[in-house]
Amino acid sequence: METLALSANLRDIVGGKQVKALRREDVVPGVIYGHGIEPIAVQFNSREVEKAISQAGTSSTVQVFVEGIHDPYLAIFRDVQYHTLKRNVIHLDLQALNLKETVRVPVSVVLIGEPPAVKDFGGILLHVLTELEIEALPTALVPSIEVDVSVLTQIGQSITVGDIVPPAGVKILNAAHEFVAQVIYAEEEKEEAEVVVEQAEVEVIRRRPADEEA
Repeated sequence: METLALSANLRDIVGGKQVKALRREDVVPGVIYGHGIEPIAVQFNSREVEKAISQAGTSSTVQVFVEGIHDPYLAIFRDVQYHTLKRNVIHLDLQALNLKETVRVPVSVVLIGEPPAVKDFGGILLHVLTELEIEALPTALVPSIEVDVSVLTQIGQSITVGDIVPPAGVKILNAAHEFVAQVIYAEEEKEEAEVVVEQAEVEVIRRRPADEEA
């Protein structure tokens, strides 16, 4: 998997109005932290950050070159905070990785193929679980996991986490019984959708904009 590159400068300004002034200059404050290193306050160009985030997602590694520090940090995005209204990035946390230590990250579930139960019998495909929690060494991290739904030949059939064969070196941490995808009758769509909404409402929100936390 290709590793992206991101440039950063050391940051002396912390907190308050001075940080807000940085943001007005298209600068995003951030922190690099990790096992065995002291947290480093840094700052990034906002356009470069948003481009890197859109390409890397939550599980791809990025090489962070900090001006004045010889070796780059191999890191992943851990916490990205957005402005509530403008939706631009206002703060960024990156975790520096050790190539010999596993890391836990969320990855997207991508459904591929066409279920015969939908094509031939008019069923409706539900994408129940859109994200998986995985554990892997940094060199084995993947941006997403593909699930082939062409095996769903009958209405009522489903694919669970236990049915997924993860890539080499990747361990899926979700419970094996969790549904990933399911084909249902058309008249069941509304009822199933309501169940999914109820489940989503009780999930813990992993990230919130800084403005909301304040």
